[in-house]
Amino acid sequence: MLNCLTFLLSCPCKFCTHFKLQSMKLITIFFLFLLLASPIVSGATLKQQEVEVLKEIGNTLGKKDWDFSVDPCSGERNWTSPASKSYSELNAVNCDCSFSNHTLCHVVSIVLKSQNLSGTLPPQLARLPYLQEIDLTLNYLNGTIPKQWSSLNLVNISLYGNRVTGSIPKELGNITTLKSFLVDRVLEFNQLSGNLPTELGSLPQIETLLLTSNNFTGELPASFANLTTLKNIRLGDNQFSGSIPNFIQNWRSVETMVIQGSGFSGPIPSGISLMKNLNDLRISDLNGSDSPFPQLDRITNLQTLMLRSCNIIGAMPENLGNLTNLKVLDLSYNKLSGQIPSSFAELQKMDMLFLTRNLLTGPLPDWISKPDFVDLSFNNFSIRKSEEPGCQQGSTNLFASSVNGNSIGNISCLQNTGCTKSKFIKYFL
Repeated sequence: MLNCLTFLLSCPCKFCTHFKLQSMKLITIFFLFLLLASPIVSGATLKQQEVEVLKEIGNTLGKKDWDFSVDPCSGERNWTSPASKSYSELNAVNCDCSFSNHTLCHVVSIVLKSQNLSGTLPPQLARLPYLQEIDLTLNYLNGTIPKQWSSLNLVNISLYGNRVTGSIPKELGNITTLKSFLVDRVLEFNQLSGNLPTELGSLPQIETLLLTSNNFTGELPASFANLTTLKNIRLGDNQFSGSIPNFIQNWRSVETMVIQGSGFSGPIPSGISLMKNLNDLRISDLNGSDSPFPQLDRITNLQTLMLRSCNIIGAMPENLGNLTNLKVLDLSYNKLSGQIPSSFAELQKMDMLFLTRNLLTGPLPDWISKPDFVDLSFNNFSIRKSEEPGCQQGSTNLFASSVNGNSIGNISCLQNTGCTKSKFIKYFL
């Protein structure tokens, strides 16, 4: 074989010359194929300084199973764990290894969800200069939010379901890259307190602000009028004071707004009618005096509307029938009077209707049994004898829904017994 190849390479004839050219092409293509098809083995590693910082962070968090015998950016051992049904990532240190011609890595994301961590929030995270995401959801972490984090170009902070205390550092208002504060109910169910810092109104890219179930006090800062990029805001279960500010009309991009049991007073501001992108609006337990029904007919994207215990008086407006995308409507515990609007028959997508504990009168509409569940209890409807007697007609709860039982027999449960609100368990969506 070798002798034949030597002869072909040395032979001057046209045939051999042509064969040599073709052979060289084939050899070139073969080696290119090997080069492209072979896996590229990356020599990129995490900067040693950041490795040492991760060791400190692990100690502060109580994260004891990080294996530093392998590179943290390798994805090996326990630096990355499989996703769960609830989360795309549970335990992951993610890196960008494009630095120094793909030889150097930097940590850009730390996700430690449901890891049973019982330490404190680590200020050392500020020493990871390329960090963009801190997700410590559903742990047992204590302490306060370190103001040192404000030096980072963070996009997402998630502390949902921990034991964090203290106030929100005003310095976090300097994180101009922040979009989620915090994603997936972050900061909810902690024990944060104090007034919201005015500086948070300087977050130019914030989209998600979820502060439910803390102990925040005071009024919403006027600077929050500048948060025009918001899409999701939840302020419920706090101890705020003052009225819901009319500047919420500036939040034109908001799709979800939840202000349940927040401590605010009514009325619901008229500017809410300008928030046309809303599809989920939930307000409940407002303090203050009575007020008329807010104008909502132009918010046609609404799928969930809860205005529960908001001191609303008067008749329900007919134009609510324009909200044809509604699936859930809860107007319980107000002082609504008159009949159920005939336009409600147009709400073909409605699955659940709650009109509990109002002053509604008149006959029951023919469509009332179409939703999956309807609660008309504690009202003053006129129940006709021709209608099927009973307090539970299919999916419709009629307990104490009729004025004086309306003489349809011994069905005492239809009579309005005057039971107080405090004896009921609230329905939360």
